[in-house]
Amino acid sequence: MASPLADSSQIQGNVLRPFRDDHQAFLFLSFRSDRAGARTWLDAAASRVTGTEDVPQNRPAPDGTPARALLNVGLTATGLVLLQPQVAGDLAGHAAFWQGPLGTRLDDSGAITTAPALLGDLGPGDPSQWVVGGPGRPVDALLTVASGGQGTLQDAVEREVREAARHGLEVLLVQWGEAIRNDDGKRIEHFGFVDGISQPGVRGFPDTVRPGAPVIAAGEFVLGHPGERRPPSWTPRPTPAPWMRNGSFQVFRRLRQDVAGWWQHMGRLSDDPSHAAARALGRHLDGRPLAAADDLNSFSYQGDDDGSRTPRYSHIRKVNPREDAVFRDRGHKMLRRGITFGSRLRRDEPDDGQERGMLFNAYLASIEDQFEYVQRRWATDPAFPSSTLSRYGRAGAGVDGLDPVLGPDARAAAATLAPEVVRGIPAAAFGGFVTTTGAVYAFAPSLPALRFLAGS
Repeated sequence: MASPLADSSQIQGNVLRPFRDDHQAFLFLSFRSDRAGARTWLDAAASRVTGTEDVPQNRPAPDGTPARALLNVGLTATGLVLLQPQVAGDLAGHAAFWQGPLGTRLDDSGAITTAPALLGDLGPGDPSQWVVGGPGRPVDALLTVASGGQGTLQDAVEREVREAARHGLEVLLVQWGEAIRNDDGKRIEHFGFVDGISQPGVRGFPDTVRPGAPVIAAGEFVLGHPGERRPPSWTPRPTPAPWMRNGSFQVFRRLRQDVAGWWQHMGRLSDDPSHAAARALGRHLDGRPLAAADDLNSFSYQGDDDGSRTPRYSHIRKVNPREDAVFRDRGHKMLRRGITFGSRLRRDEPDDGQERGMLFNAYLASIEDQFEYVQRRWATDPAFPSSTLSRYGRAGAGVDGLDPVLGPDARAAAATLAPEVVRGIPAAAFGGFVTTTGAVYAFAPSLPALRFLAGS
């Protein structure tokens, strides 16, 4: 039987096979309402886009291999409709993408609110403060450029900037990203934790599978393929239009991290800040999970319903509960392709006032079911996971806390949660050290679809 991903060569690189390079840049473009210019630009850009089969499988490349740049093109709802107005009807059913990260949503009472309000982008993270994707001129295209060499990346970015200008497009922002590593050479995020451990594998694409990782149906990440089995009570996902097959939705979030503030907070929580930080994340700094002594990825929280080993508020337990029979988490996973930005600040160094953080970049089949669900229903729900465990008689319903990494601080939480809920949240289960400073929802079409959208 043929693999469901037998035509994976049509899928853009960085979706199934990640750009593993330590140097990346994100270019945000406006088409300036110029359909002809946007189409001719896309027609030319399509020839530069990297397909899945052209992405190197290993990092670093063998010695002597010349550095080369990789390119992925994502298009927002406004960009797609400008290119081909008739696709608007195909996109409207994908509500979160269609309305974008600033769009309207319904809260749990059925009242109209906004995506930023539901996802916790308030106060310092309010969209009016964002550097990209906020109110004002919309982003029409998001380019991801990667290379193992900084010079090669610089040349590729300059080429894309020239091409955009040549076709009358405007570059709204170039955001540079560069991986940071610990003293053991492992890739880390700015709080110092080894990153990228729990990526899911994709069924039908063997080189994505890591030891201990769940293997998830391709349709959870790439449109037009079978997804995971969904309970009858779940709202069916819209059927993608034929041109959307082998494409993937893309969620980009620019997240600023307060490294000095994080470690000061951990010092207030415990005489051993590393221990407090491990409980906040659910892993030690070197990546070892609190739930297992000798396995980075093949573990669960069964037998620890009360959170004595891994607190129920810990980041990895909030966003990846690891028990599909209870949480149906196989249908909420994403392919994460993020990279850090800004120079490293070590935990014993004073705040230098420089901006640093994570460029969250994920590919998925449903923004509502995956990214927004995890953020809204799990990470920032103070009753999760006990609210779900209680239905199985395994825990009492109560207040577990907010995600210490993605959640708000106590002051911000008090603005949206009932006073009795805030009082029940442990001090260790507040966040406030990661602030959203930009967001874009895009769609990465297949290679043939790029040509269709360009009108060629």
